[in-house]
Amino acid sequence: MEAAIMKQEDLDRFIRTASEAYSVFGPKKKEVTHAFGEIKSAYEIDLKYRTTILPPKKMFHPPRETLFGFSRENGFSANQETEKSGRVLLVGVHACDLNAMLRLDKFFTEEFRDPQYLSRRESSTIVALNCTEIGESCFCHSMGTGPECSAGFDLSMTDLGDRYLVEIGTDVGHRLLHSLGLPKANEGDLEEKRSRLAHAKESFKKFIDIEGLAEAAARSFDHPIWKELGAIDLSCGSCSLVCPTCYCYDVLDRIDLQLQHGERLRELDSCQLLEYASVALGGNFRSERKDRMRQWMLCKLRYTGQEHGFSGCVGCGRCIGACTVHIDITQVAARIRGG
Repeated sequence: MEAAIMKQEDLDRFIRTASEAYSVFGPKKKEVTHAFGEIKSAYEIDLKYRTTILPPKKMFHPPRETLFGFSRENGFSANQETEKSGRVLLVGVHACDLNAMLRLDKFFTEEFRDPQYLSRRESSTIVALNCTEIGESCFCHSMGTGPECSAGFDLSMTDLGDRYLVEIGTDVGHRLLHSLGLPKANEGDLEEKRSRLAHAKESFKKFIDIEGLAEAAARSFDHPIWKELGAIDLSCGSCSLVCPTCYCYDVLDRIDLQLQHGERLRELDSCQLLEYASVALGGNFRSERKDRMRQWMLCKLRYTGQEHGFSGCVGCGRCIGACTVHIDITQVAARIRGG
């Protein structure tokens, strides 16, 4: 894989130049954490971040969006914002989030092609960032989704301390990188990358043993852990909101009182919410919190793999940090397999 060396001033030149053709987004410091936001300079981003509040999924599958509008005078009109969406360059995407995006790509193209998602995704260019510092809740190494980015990027970066190793993944990445005229990386730079990633792999504090986990999950339907978690779980849906692979959504119409104008929306939904499994005449397949907790956990640990062929969890650890009652998916996995 062709590679070059980029210094901080080169990164700033790269982002400023890219801003002429792209809307550029990267991880920005936000109080005590980080969030992806639009940037114009490399000095606005923090590439030493551990994780962000929300995954970059929000760029392609936003929490809420208008599908189309309608009015008595003009009939139906498509979502102009989606139709006119320009090219987006995402800088600093970690391996877990990159793998989550590849999973969403499959979901939104398997049985049907989602035009809203794909119009944004196909207009995106990804600069991935290998993780050399590991967060307290991260366990991507257990899931085979990190800390190194192996596919799905146009360019990938590795922090070598006073410089970045930049590797090319696609022709688009090749054109972007070569426009900067950067020096080529040498074997010493590549060895430094390997050393830093090896250290990162030894730094994880959380783990999941995935061998045989799906089978153990299949046998866990009546496990006492679900009742235990149901007694403390708030069923707030925060885990779904921050999860990079949760794709469930609801569709609703909003119409004004005069019945003259309206719009059809879709917004993220969560199987943790009581209303998610509600049906006609007041029925609900998962009216108890223990059942909703079991559904969410087994979706991550078994159901998604059974249906789509890939894990529903990429080990980012956001659900652990977002849970106000400290429910930890790695501990749940250990319990259901008898560990």
